Formats: sequence, C-alpha cells, structure tokens
Amino acid sequence: MSFPRKQKPRRKPFVVTVAQAATAVVLLPGCITTVTSNPPPTESENPPPVETPECPATPPDTNTPCTEPLSCEYNNACVEVYYCEEGTWHMTSGCNPPPVDPCPPEAPASGALCSYVTTCSYTVDYGCGPQEQTASCDGAVWTTEGISTCNPPPPDDCVSYKNETECAADAGCRWLVPGCGMPALPEAGCFAVTNCTGDFDCPISGGTCQEVSIDPCHNQPCDACSMTVSVCMTPAAP
Repeated sequence: MSFPRKQKPRRKPFVVTVAQAATAVVLLPGCITTVTSNPPPTESENPPPVETPECPATPPDTNTPCTEPLSCEYNNACVEVYYCEEGTWHMTSGCNPPPVDPCPPEAPASGALCSYVTTCSYTVDYGCGPQEQTASCDGAVWTTEGISTCNPPPPDDCVSYKNETECAADAGCRWLVPGCGMPALPEAGCFAVTNCTGDFDCPISGGTCQEVSIDPCHNQPCDACSMTVSVCMTPAAP
C-alpha cells in the first residue's frame, strides 16, 4: 500500500526592490560630489551692457573724424543737426533760408542795393585817418553818411581807373553809368564811393561836385533806371 509523500514547502519568491536611484545620493568616504542644478548663463544669453554714445557738448566741426553712428541737434539761431556717417561729421540746417546778418562786414557803397531796413556803423579810412561812417538801408538802396572831408583832400585815384574791373577792385571807388533821369551822368566812369558835399570835396583840379542821375540797377537784378548821386566831375575839355 503506497502512502503519499510529504511535499516540502515552496520558497517564497525573492523580490528585489530598486529605489529611485536618480533621487538618491550615496556619499562614499573620501569622495565629494558637487551637483550643479543651474549652470551660469553664457555671454550670448546675458551680454555685457553697451555704452550709449553721447553727443559733443558743442557742435563739432564738419568733415572732422567721428566713430559712432550718431545724430546730434543744436539750436544756434536755428536748428542744426550734426550726424556722424562713415567716420565723418556732417551738418544739416533747419533754417530756410538761414538768418541774414543785416550789416555787411564792410561798409557798403552808397547806392548799392539792399532788401531790409537797417542802419549800420563802421570805422573807415579813405586816406585821411579813421572816420565813423553810417550806412542806412531804406529797403532798396544803401545811403552812407558821416564821412568828413580831408584837408587837403586825398588824391582821387578813382578817375585813373579806365574800366569797371579796375574800379571794382578798389573798395573806395564805384563804377557808375548814366541813368534815365536828368541831369544824367555824361558817361560811365569810376568815381569815389562816397557822395561829395561841395567843390572842396573834389581833389580833382578844377573839379566840381554835381548831382547827376545814375542807373542803380547796373549789373543788378532790378528795374529802376534812375537815382541821384553827388560826384566830382572833371572840367570839360576845351
């Protein structure tokens, strides 16, 4: 008669549980582990600050060197903008037209054209020492006053100039041509830039101070044909 064998109890399964190694840090003797969670930003991610170029305190000279693309505005009587382009300063003006100095740098000739009402003062020397001269513009032509006579009067160099070019080169002379009024200047010629006030003003031997009509628009863009001036006339030939 057979009897059933006694069975040995089965072993329980061997289960190994692995923890989340990613979160565990094992420190071994003699080892130091440094974990950096946030690496420093690179230069491309956080560039250094850039200095903003500044305009000069005063307007720069044009055509001088510059290094930065820059535009600077200055208010000198009118708006002027200076800009740096291709290494050189350039300037543009906001004035249209730019302001005009009402007084010319040198005393204008009596009878010269002008376009504004003003009075200007000058110190001039026509051969007998410095003298004060006043030039007034009535909106059309200049009128000069205040030139005293010399005693003796200076030599009249103007009459020696035989053409307009030579006459214009002398600041003390003016080239006059006959006007349409009466009495008209007999012929074109070179005369002193200031009006004479009497025969004693005429350095020409036997010359006389006469009022004559001249053309104020000779070589000028205007339509007038007559203006009266006083000039020293040489004696008529016998």
